[in-house]
Amino acid sequence: MLKIAGVLLLVTGFVFTIKPQLVSYIPESITAYQMIEKRVMWGILIGLGILGIFNHQIDSLKAGIFAFLAALTLGIIIARIIGLLMDGFYLKQLLWFGIEILLLVFFAILYSKQK
Repeated sequence: MLKIAGVLLLVTGFVFTIKPQLVSYIPESITAYQMIEKRVMWGILIGLGILGIFNHQIDSLKAGIFAFLAALTLGIIIARIIGLLMDGFYLKQLLWFGIEILLLVFFAILYSKQK
């Protein structure tokens, strides 16, 4: 049941990341940088979907917390990559991307130490 919910969240996250105007108003004067940030917000759904799909591997509270943080970070990274590909590359967005990669590595290390 959780896997089905995970797949639904993952698909919904991808759809809203690609087309955020389906659920929110996007003004004409929005910059490409701001559009990427609107897309990144939907990365949370992607991350929750990833967590729902792979939740069977979590066996303790600490591991669950680190898996949750890693999945959310991965979802945000995926959404940011989609935004960068659709709206263009900006130095500040690439800086955020690098920070998120470091966070993902950090959470993944913490998760693996719980195993």
